[in-house]
Parts: sequence; structure tokens; C-alpha cells
Amino acid sequence: MAEDQAHILSEDLSFAAQEAYKSLRTNVMFSLTNEGCKVIIVTSPGPGEAKSTTAVNMALSFAQNRSRVLLVDCDLRMPTAAQKLQIDDTPGLSDLLVGQARLNEVVHVAAGGLFMIPAGTIPPNPAELLGSRQMTQVLESLRKNFDYVILDTPPILTVSDAVVLSPMADGVVLVGRQFISTNKEFRDAISQLEFVNAHIIGFVLTDVESEKKHGDKYGKYSSYGYGYASAGKKSSAAQKSAAGNAKTDPAVRARSSESGTRTLRREAPVSRRD
Repeated sequence: MAEDQAHILSEDLSFAAQEAYKSLRTNVMFSLTNEGCKVIIVTSPGPGEAKSTTAVNMALSFAQNRSRVLLVDCDLRMPTAAQKLQIDDTPGLSDLLVGQARLNEVVHVAAGGLFMIPAGTIPPNPAELLGSRQMTQVLESLRKNFDYVILDTPPILTVSDAVVLSPMADGVVLVGRQFISTNKEFRDAISQLEFVNAHIIGFVLTDVESEKKHGDKYGKYSSYGYGYASAGKKSSAAQKSAAGNAKTDPAVRARSSESGTRTLRREAPVSRRD
């Protein structure tokens, strides 16, 4: 439990970490300029890449910006988001989808003004529930009441849940972990998302090793961080290039590649679990 709380966005988190998630929030905001509620999927190629920590902190960061934000734990197999926010797992999304709970019964209020729907009772058929007409109706209802709905989904190369949800979302953020995620895994994940015409808006790289020392004026940066690569509407080749750049270049910097893909680095501590 203590480890789950150690890397959750709060006033106790380092200045550098808080600024890192603000940077991520800004990039996501400028990647989705359409009016109305934005539904964003956060997923990863494989397990253990801190995608749930990223989803929780991204949602908290949007909430700090006075947006009305709902985090939905769509990992109906191994949910962790509710534990990170110290919220009961049930009733939750699965209970709502099978008619065992009402919407107002599964929406919880977390710290920082964030709203959350936990995963709920672990069902035998997660992919079927997430791809159901009921799930589509739930998201349509949520769009009327929130500025951002962030969906924490299982790893994309492990199960099909994120792919099933992608057509219902406005964008997908793909999370990888330095020295854990491989370029091939990123390419395979991108390929699966492109197959269903998902809008990949960017990549987050966790556990980025810092190569730069910072003065005490802003506090010391952690030895772990994240990188953000904005995919935008780039071609498949550009997206794959962005994934490759994020994996191989741990430097703290911003740059534009020949394809126009922008890679940003900011230091932020993350959990070694999802």
C-alpha cells in the first residue's frame, strides 16, 4: 500500500515530478482540440510498465487544472487504480455493465476533486463486457458530465481489451518503460491500434534515467522520469520513429525530428508496478 501511494501526484511529490505531469497534461490537451468531452485510453505494450500510475497521475493533473475528470479502471482482470487512490474496488464498472449497480453508485470521489469508477467485481468475460452496447451507452452518458474521461486499460499485447475500447475513445496514450519495453513491442502495439483506426496521440516512457544534475533552486530531480512523444496525425512510420526515439534517448530535452514528431523529456518518479 505504501509503495502504491509513494508515486501518486500530491503536494508531497517533488516539484520536478509535479511539473513533469503538468507537461504531460499540456501535451495531451494540445493533441485533442475537439470540443466536448475527451475520452482517453492509457495502455502499455506489456505489464509492469507503470501505465496505471501514469493514468492516475494524468487524471489528477487534469483535475488540478479545474477540469471535471473521471478516471475509469477498465482493467477488469488485475485492477490497481482504486488501490492507488484508496478507493473500494466494488461496486464498479463490471457491476454497472451487468446491471448490478447504478451509475451514481459506482462513481467515487477521490482526492484532488477527481472522480473515479473502479473496476468492480472481476468478471469471467472482461473483453465482452468492455465491447458491449452497455459500455458504449455508459461512455455516451459520461461524456455529458465530464471534460475528460480517462480509461486505464490492460496491456495491449496481453489481452485485447484496449483494442476493443479504442473505437470508443478520442485518443490513446501508450506507456512504456525504459529497459523493459522493446521497440518490437511498441511496433506490435501500434500495429494492433492502427488496425482498428485508433488515434494514437503520444507515448510516455517511464523510468527514464537522468543524465543531468539540477540545482537546489527547483529541488533535485529523481533518477527516474518519463518521456512524452506526440504522435498527432503522423504516419505509421513517424509514430514508430517516435517510439524508437523515446526508447533509446534518455536525455532531458525537447526536439523536433525530420518527421515533425516532438519528443519531450521531464523527470518524474514512477512506481515499478503498474
